[in-house]
Amino acid sequence: MPYNPPTKEAFMSTWSTGHTDVAAVDRDEGQFSIRIGNREVRADRNDELLAAVIGQEYPEEQDRELLFLMRLEQAIVLATAVQESIIAAAVQNEDLGPSTDEEVWTVLLAERETVDPGVRWQHRVPLVLVTSLFAPYTEKDRPVGNVAWIDPGDDVAMLDSLQGLGLIEVLEHDDLVVS
Repeated sequence: MPYNPPTKEAFMSTWSTGHTDVAAVDRDEGQFSIRIGNREVRADRNDELLAAVIGQEYPEEQDRELLFLMRLEQAIVLATAVQESIIAAAVQNEDLGPSTDEEVWTVLLAERETVDPGVRWQHRVPLVLVTSLFAPYTEKDRPVGNVAWIDPGDDVAMLDSLQGLGLIEVLEHDDLVVS
């Protein structure tokens, strides 16, 4: 039976950013807009769009290192949540089960910060990883294969990768610009 990932709606209904004040970033104007679930967020800058995912304090921070760490932390949280959702759907579809190799389970269930799938991930169930936790940023080889990536490198990369995973939808933009 082929793997069928969870629908965007199913994932979005269970996705929580962990921030109770996120709605405060919603506004009626701005040159950019994204959709997160049923919410539309408008902003003039990419960091303001990411505030809807990371939290209101994100665009207020000036320290570039701290901004990266904030994106990295949220990327790990999201990668974990997406991986859990994919695993649940794969179990339901019987793509994962009692006969699944222990090594596959170990990689799929590992903490995103410590997971090391080796140089190739060939299982039909995708692996969700964070780019900054692999080469060239660390000593761990960056795996190829059935891998979905979240890239917290900068605001644009993060927004692009979140859209690629279907977590957000970029609705209006001229060009996403790094602030």
